[in-house]
Amino acid sequence: MRAAHHAAPHWRFPLLLALALVLLAALAPTAYRGDAVEYTVDTVAIASHASPDVRLEDIARTRPLLEGAFKEPFDQLERGMRAGERDLYAAFARGRGDKVYPVHFFGYPLMAALPFKLLDTLGLPPFRAFVVVNLAAVFVLGLALRRFFGDERRAWGGLALFMLCGGVLYFRWSSPECVSAALLLAGLLRYTSGAPVSGALLAGVSSLQNPTIVFFFGFAPLIKLAMDYRPGQTLAAALRAQLGRRSLLGLALGVAVFALPVLFNLYQYGVPNLIARRFSDPNLVGSERLLSFFFDLNQGMLIGLPGLLAALLLAGRALGAHGLRVLAACALFTLALALPALSILNWNSDAAGMMRYVFWASMPLVFALLELLRRHPGVKRLAVGVAVVQLLATAHAASYPYVNFSPLARQLLAHVPGIYHPEPEIFAERAGVHDNYLRADQVYAWRAGGQVVKALVHEGNPAAQESLCGGGATLAPGLASTPATRGWRYVDGPIRCQAGALAQRRFGPEDVGAGKLELLAGWSDPEFNGPGWDGIWSTGARSRLRLQVGGLAPGAIVIRGRYLDAPGRTRVFANGADLGWHALDRATALPLPQGPVAPGQPLVIEFEHERTRSPSPGDPRQLAFFLQDISVRAAAPSTP
Repeated sequence: MRAAHHAAPHWRFPLLLALALVLLAALAPTAYRGDAVEYTVDTVAIASHASPDVRLEDIARTRPLLEGAFKEPFDQLERGMRAGERDLYAAFARGRGDKVYPVHFFGYPLMAALPFKLLDTLGLPPFRAFVVVNLAAVFVLGLALRRFFGDERRAWGGLALFMLCGGVLYFRWSSPECVSAALLLAGLLRYTSGAPVSGALLAGVSSLQNPTIVFFFGFAPLIKLAMDYRPGQTLAAALRAQLGRRSLLGLALGVAVFALPVLFNLYQYGVPNLIARRFSDPNLVGSERLLSFFFDLNQGMLIGLPGLLAALLLAGRALGAHGLRVLAACALFTLALALPALSILNWNSDAAGMMRYVFWASMPLVFALLELLRRHPGVKRLAVGVAVVQLLATAHAASYPYVNFSPLARQLLAHVPGIYHPEPEIFAERAGVHDNYLRADQVYAWRAGGQVVKALVHEGNPAAQESLCGGGATLAPGLASTPATRGWRYVDGPIRCQAGALAQRRFGPEDVGAGKLELLAGWSDPEFNGPGWDGIWSTGARSRLRLQVGGLAPGAIVIRGRYLDAPGRTRVFANGADLGWHALDRATALPLPQGPVAPGQPLVIEFEHERTRSPSPGDPRQLAFFLQDISVRAAAPSTP
């Protein structure tokens, strides 16, 4: 009888947790969010022919399951595949043998393939498989919490904390955010509670779709060292204690799992990470994005996890040396996870409140709070306070889509717009209620009471002031102006204008052959494909052109266009003067040194491109940069 009494509690937690998650999976429909186009069709591919390459029949089977959703992306992908095009819809790429794969690794679809087939066989919605996989990761997290705390009650509390710190917002998504976050946290819990092999393996699995989680294999031992360190212990002895055989074996196995996508990318595309190659730019990493990651009022950590952050700050004095060591290691881990994310091109991407990256990158901080609660089980009021604040934050996050400002941000814009200057892409897309490329030739404005109270303009936009003020007028002096990044600037209003135009001249493809813009060497014929797509491709490594600037005394030039392969760089010369290497797709103003151009003289601009390539097998041209226009500004321009 006594043995039976002990057996029941051992099985009760996993049984109750499994039943709760099965019920939740049955009630919660899949939300086709994030990178759903890739993951849905690749799950169908793996379930159909046990291979991650996407075929036309996979697209045909996926379409009716999504009931018409994502029609345009699938149409583009199918057209490109049928035409044999090398460059397909951006979320897909051709690998060896011209097979087509999603740009994201197939680890998550592989997890979903078995429940997909099972649900399909049972006549249930097969894409509910994503919810099943996400909640399976939550189940693994629950078991890790039970081991970490040693009792059921606090394990349930830990699960509640996870769900209120993003789990509720992301567990229905057809994207791997919940899996990455849950398994990363589970890996930390198991690694630090005496199971380094399984902990590192869980971290390896969590990194399959989010490779920056590779930092786990450096920080998990550091966090364990911070937890185990005793006063008087030498650093060498502490390190030896963390690098035993089981720990080293676990780290090696975890790194091996992490390496699978890297090896796949190298084999198929010749680069370690195709997403990093296509969809990131290290030049975007900077203080503005770092502050945005943590403090933006629409998608930052502060707006998504205020209870968690407040608890860690308020508990600072009570942590003691042990707690401060652990918190410092966890904070550094979160920072390491955040930094690579700052380079992504699509900063204002689909999110449920806080960014997807913020969700899983915050797990080390969640771990720090769990460790605090484990060592100080009496701090019930702190736990209750975190739960209440996070419940409110979750409700706030669920109240607005990612192309709208949050209620809190809207209040600031309504009452004190001059103190709020988000990362440019966030403002542009949420002010315009769209998800599109940030274009330097556009002006993005926020209106209140029928007036423009905040505008985002680019220094490379020759028509910025005309867009805000109308023809023949410029912005009045004295308006508050705040520089942002990459040539963008906020103008805080209400906007006031004055008569008089900006002294500058614009040269576009329509000026070729009219005696204004001469293509001297290294250019293809002008193309006229509609607004935003009129321009001239450079051909070869060097290109030259001549501008007839008339009586204007040039002081700066602004070059607008886009690279065939971004990010790109070009060295620019103006009448022989070296202006240096620049990313021309940012359309920043390039000051001209005094002397190279006198009024009335033509301006010869030469481009030296960092790299070129053929756009397709049937096109022998070596392209680099698509020139849309060049603006020449007078020596003393009046800019916003």
